Amino acid sequence: MIDVPTLFFMIAAIIGLGFLGAWLFKVTRVPEAMLLIGAGVALREFLKVDTSLVFSIAPYFGAFALLVIMFEGGLHLDFAHVIKQWRNSLALLALAFVLSFIFIAAICLYVFEYHWLNALLLSSALSCTSAAIVVPLVRQVRMAKPVQTVLELESSLSDVIAVLITVTLLNIFAKPSDGGNPALLILASLTGALWIGPLAAFAWGWIIGRLSDQPLVYLATFAAMLVVYASCEAVHSSGVFGVFLFATVLSNGPRLLRRFWPGTNGRAELREWMGANVRGFHAELTFLVRTFFFVFLGMLFDYSAISVKILLQAGAIYLALLVARWLTVIWIKIGENKTEHSAAARALFLFMPRGLASAVLATIPLQYGVKVNAEFITVTICIVLFTNLAITAGVRWVERGTLPGTSEETT
Repeated sequence: MIDVPTLFFMIAAIIGLGFLGAWLFKVTRVPEAMLLIGAGVALREFLKVDTSLVFSIAPYFGAFALLVIMFEGGLHLDFAHVIKQWRNSLALLALAFVLSFIFIAAICLYVFEYHWLNALLLSSALSCTSAAIVVPLVRQVRMAKPVQTVLELESSLSDVIAVLITVTLLNIFAKPSDGGNPALLILASLTGALWIGPLAAFAWGWIIGRLSDQPLVYLATFAAMLVVYASCEAVHSSGVFGVFLFATVLSNGPRLLRRFWPGTNGRAELREWMGANVRGFHAELTFLVRTFFFVFLGMLFDYSAISVKILLQAGAIYLALLVARWLTVIWIKIGENKTEHSAAARALFLFMPRGLASAVLATIPLQYGVKVNAEFITVTICIVLFTNLAITAGVRWVERGTLPGTSEETT
């Protein structure tokens, strides 16, 4: 049993590691995931933590982290950026995600003989890139502005799509139901969220437009997010999709009002409050969740379980991701000449790290009582490590192929 002072010291040490990792990320461009996962492994060994206890907590922690990811994804989805680079962004997102999903599912099903649901869940978890790693990194690396925008949008939307696919699969095949057409079940799981999320956002926007000078409004917004999630789930719809729509409409609402009703000022006070308060406070919450979740993931990671079989699985899946990315990049044309296109292709190929969303989605099946393969989480962590090591080693390669002067475009 840990005494209270020791517990508080450990919490402070983990937060300190998170800050250290964030600083190292800025200085060395080494993502903090590896440092924090290593800290989790060391913490489990030092405290002799029972792994079964950690697994019992995983469904609740994973569900909360999922909500935070979706809320942040909605807050940072800028419709103006989507409009500017929507063709390249959607092409990269659709091709990379679909090809990765198909390749991973085929490898898991036919080579490593996974159960079909486990294969689909792992494919979904590992087909999305990490916005938490990509977005800050592309703003520090020299690359053309269109490439930066495409990568930011792809990583933000791929997280959302992976979450929706995973939750939909679990809702249809893991929860007891009366049967029925899967297409109708998918439609039903999204319909409630399609009206609850936006309506709640407009209603909450009207409220906070009048309470913006009151303290603790962010906590009230966070409570509203939880109400949206619970309301969607109560009508058997996707709570995480409802939260994403709630955050997206809340963030872009003032801009949409000005676009479709030019006579309105889009509630300037709401616009200012959203920029200064919600994003700032939520960034701090996301930092805490990301820090503790990667440490938590390290506690789940049993390095003694790594075998030749697991390394073969992780290696095969990583190779499949590289092939899928390469096949996608050759179809994307960014730049006016061969040199610009080559520089863009380098960046698009390299920036495919897996991170928080993949890690969270690997634990979500436990929330639904799905029995996953013993190597499910271990393989996921290996892929997170492989892709982050690759991006760390390859940043200089990308910058060497970038045209002079593009650093000013991204700063």
